[in-house]
Amino acid sequence: MEIKAVGIMGADRTGAEAAELLALAGLQVRLYDDFKDALEQAMARIAWSLAGAGRSDALAGIEAVQDYSMFKGADLVIEGPDRDMEYRRTAFARLLKEAGPPRLTAVHTSVSTIKELLAGVGLPPSSVVGLRLGRPVRENLLAEVVRGEATSDESVEACAALLRRLGRTPVIMKDNPGQILERLWRPFVLAALGALEKGKGRPYELDAAFRGVSGAPRGPFESLDARGLDVDLRSAHAVYEALGRPLRLVPSTVETRLVQYGQLGRKSTIGFYIYDDGVIAGENPIFGNILKYLGLRKVEKGEIFRELMSPVIEEARLLASEIMASEYDIETVVKLGLGWPKGPFGYLRDMPDLFVRKEGSEFDRLDTF
Repeated sequence: MEIKAVGIMGADRTGAEAAELLALAGLQVRLYDDFKDALEQAMARIAWSLAGAGRSDALAGIEAVQDYSMFKGADLVIEGPDRDMEYRRTAFARLLKEAGPPRLTAVHTSVSTIKELLAGVGLPPSSVVGLRLGRPVRENLLAEVVRGEATSDESVEACAALLRRLGRTPVIMKDNPGQILERLWRPFVLAALGALEKGKGRPYELDAAFRGVSGAPRGPFESLDARGLDVDLRSAHAVYEALGRPLRLVPSTVETRLVQYGQLGRKSTIGFYIYDDGVIAGENPIFGNILKYLGLRKVEKGEIFRELMSPVIEEARLLASEIMASEYDIETVVKLGLGWPKGPFGYLRDMPDLFVRKEGSEFDRLDTF
């Protein structure tokens, strides 16, 4: 199946950057959004980016539309923004009514599963794949491609071939809540929040310790602020519910409080850190009031790294057994998706001494609140 014409449902940042990427590869793209302002802003951002790259000619390959009938005859329709399930099912129902079923549909699968979406939508199951592009789309080379229970080999290969043409690295996996990246992100974040609650360091100390040992570009709290705490908390609850509420993945009360206070990270200028013009300018002063043991104990950076990475390794082993993912695929997703120089198994293999658990102290048994 050769893909030449693509429709994108949603003109958020991900949708706009995907449209730009496809147009640069010579495909014809139609970008849809319910809101005219969102479309105009998306096209303005695309035009600015293409001009900066000296490729304004590619703008002719992108058309902004507000009618799903304009997707008729598309080889591929990509679902863009991460919306609630009711909205998504309504949107696909409109697409089918106005344009008919696409030859291939790539539904957004950051947390939800293909099976969950198809339960309320008349899309042909054999031509539906799940797709999660690494963000930011322009720079991140990761693409998680999800095979549903009835997805055909032809559909999977057509999607993977297009992604390779775009210079992306497709990792193909079985349909499951959170796929690989989100599933491994959850225990990492929860371990960092747990260390914060136990007084094993302030956010900047924990971030610095993790960066120092791992070689990663960001620590957990820097990454959370960049993602948006409201977005992350929604994903936390979705994965927790989808997996049957396992104790290891209970959403954090600290993150919940910050979201309730409207402290959402970089986009609200305050989260775990305070931001001036997008640059960290201080640490959130509220922690002294909501964390009983804030920074009480000085912990070696190797111990912090072990505490944050060990649950990721355990989750990776569990995930591999559930969806038959290979160690190579897991390592690839983590390295490309998070920008870490190694995946969890790579750290375990190359730094075995750091994962030898030391005897616990009375401090580790203190209550957190």
